Amino acid sequence: MKLYELKQMSTKDLLNTLKESYDALDNYRFQHASGQLENYKSLKNTKKTIARILTILKEREKTEKEQSK
Repeated sequence: MKLYELKQMSTKDLLNTLKESYDALDNYRFQHASGQLENYKSLKNTKKTIARILTILKEREKTEKEQSK
């Protein structure tokens, strides 16, 4: 997913997408270990998506803390 798509999502949707991405990553790792993974780029893209989601969640947490002061 693109960064602008993720930033438009609500926090609840981001958490759901994060869970789905972790599940997909586990699936890709299993396929890679068994030699069935055909598209290795999907593994890399899933890792990047997880990192983007975690970054957005941290940014939102930081802004919420600053606003509550």
